[in-house]
Amino acid sequence: MSILDIKIEGERYMHANDEIISLADFRKKLKRFQECYDEIYFRGEVEEFPNREPSILRDEGYLENEGCMYQEMMQMYGEQMKNAYRYIGKLALLQHNNVPTRLLDITVDPFVALYFACEQNGIANDKDGYVFMYIRNGKSCNSPDVYILSLHACFPELSYKEIAEKVWQKLKVNYTEDEIQKVIHTPLFVKRSEDLSVGNARIQAQEGCFFICADDEKGGLITLDSIPPVMVYRIPASYKAGIRDELDKEEKINVCSIYPEMPSGGAYLRAKYRTVRYDVSEKDYTVYDISQKTHCRRDTDLRIIVKEDLPIKWAKQIVRHVCEGYKSSSDVIWIYVGVSKEDMLLYNWRITGRWINPLWKNTGIDPLKERDGEFSWENQSGTSIISEYNEKNVYKPDDELYVYYHQIFEDSMPYIRQMFSLYANDEKEKLYTWISENKEQIQEFYNKTTNGCCSRIREWNEFIKHYSLLYIELNNICLEIENRNWNPQAKWHLVGRKIHSIQKEKDVIEKGEVKWRKTPDVTDEELKKYKPCYENHRIRAFTQTIPVSEDAIEVRMEIKYEKNTEGKIIVSGKTNLFDGAQLLISITPDGKFYGPSCKVNCLNGTFTSVPLGNGTNLSGKCRLSITMPVSSVQPIEFVKKSGMQYENLKGDFIVRDGISPSGKYEQEVVL
Repeated sequence: MSILDIKIEGERYMHANDEIISLADFRKKLKRFQECYDEIYFRGEVEEFPNREPSILRDEGYLENEGCMYQEMMQMYGEQMKNAYRYIGKLALLQHNNVPTRLLDITVDPFVALYFACEQNGIANDKDGYVFMYIRNGKSCNSPDVYILSLHACFPELSYKEIAEKVWQKLKVNYTEDEIQKVIHTPLFVKRSEDLSVGNARIQAQEGCFFICADDEKGGLITLDSIPPVMVYRIPASYKAGIRDELDKEEKINVCSIYPEMPSGGAYLRAKYRTVRYDVSEKDYTVYDISQKTHCRRDTDLRIIVKEDLPIKWAKQIVRHVCEGYKSSSDVIWIYVGVSKEDMLLYNWRITGRWINPLWKNTGIDPLKERDGEFSWENQSGTSIISEYNEKNVYKPDDELYVYYHQIFEDSMPYIRQMFSLYANDEKEKLYTWISENKEQIQEFYNKTTNGCCSRIREWNEFIKHYSLLYIELNNICLEIENRNWNPQAKWHLVGRKIHSIQKEKDVIEKGEVKWRKTPDVTDEELKKYKPCYENHRIRAFTQTIPVSEDAIEVRMEIKYEKNTEGKIIVSGKTNLFDGAQLLISITPDGKFYGPSCKVNCLNGTFTSVPLGNGTNLSGKCRLSITMPVSSVQPIEFVKKSGMQYENLKGDFIVRDGISPSGKYEQEVVL
């Protein structure tokens, strides 16, 4: 099972949401979370594991003998364990001494988690690593719930009644048997505590804490997979070595600091001072494309595919090697590096580079961010995420692509011919009316051809662009005829230009379809029966990974609107939203795509728009909308109170079914 296929209650949630290519990159992406939350947990994994589960689940015999393993360790090493803090401290010692437990190691230090994701341990160094982020309320190690769950792990034979008695004896807290049962079946995060560091240097070194798995109803355990992470960061294999170096230099995090035992020092020094050489091998790269042109300067474009797991510094060495053959004939070499042919097709570069001839009189070409002698570089973040998306959603079989675009083209031809006829006969008003009546269908053609699907054949993709261009122009006509700023002559002239562009693209498509039909070898029977099903991409639904607070406020809105003396509309409102919330107010006349809008800030429970409209364009039935954008574009002081997933807000105003929570209020008004 892939990390992308892990499910919670039937919903796929374990996506890599983002990519980390440097320590600075990670800091930047963490900043907003750290500004908003005091309690964040992280876990780093060196490769893509199918589950986040504890060691005790790696063999049936371990879980069956959970209590036995604890008791035997106490018999053998009781003296070393006697000072550990309660049962949770003893379990922690077992966990860090190779005894299977129901604990899962996590940390409050994101850089420690990043180290574990990039750790060089002889295996998985050529595989992508992952950092998981969780925002949850944990329990302190001295809480009754932690005591109960860890006691149960050490003595699973105890009844609920016996556990309740021990809780009273130890903590003087009364629990019913039903309450004990609930705790034992509820997993929890244990907060970072110095108490757990007693006799356990690794916890101190790793800023460590734990997730305690709970009993499920089938005799197994409820693992960390039951808790959706807020973020999953992928670290591509090619960046691991560089990030390890940065962690060592900037954060003093290395194998020696993570594992404070003396043997770690030897491992650290061997790795630090080992000489690693790389000799460029033709097996590690392919020159995908070369183009040269000369105008005012001599330009060379180099597009190179390198092995996916090749360290970035070696990829750059390959580039230098390839460039040697083009320096004498170039003033500037533009360098684009990907890890697959598909990356090349969709310009998904892992690295971009630039070589500027030091002997050339430079006229405005600047080096990139990272300078390295005659070369400069820029590493591109998110390339693996983009590649993954493209593989799942963009690339389609060529026969499907042909049938899909051909069918749209055929379905649209009656509309296009009618438009051509009305234009040729100079029937302006009839044409404008016809377009208004059919704009929804025209919009549908446009939407279907801007879905981003493409082929792995470059030339085929170039041809597909003509379909998109045709329907872009068709859609633009719908938008332009609603523009009241054009005088009648200018509007007709503009419509004419669009129609000529449509005619041009139509001719290209009709001619090209004859050729391209032969490429996938589509038969007449296939054209008749085949119905492609990817007209629209299904956007991944938002999953609330930060629980909605029990104290979340129910958002209220009281809206007023009025015309001023100039005929413009002023919208005002009262709300219980926290100060600083940014709202977008818009008024859209019936039948229009858009209308006047403005941004406002909430202050002391009120907001007021600027005068909207020009005094004449707002009349009759309109839609008044008040939108609260996603938290990522909101002021940080507002987000600190509302939460990054608006978990401190609730009610009809809050929308959680998009790609991120937002706010939406709509009202039909007559002006």
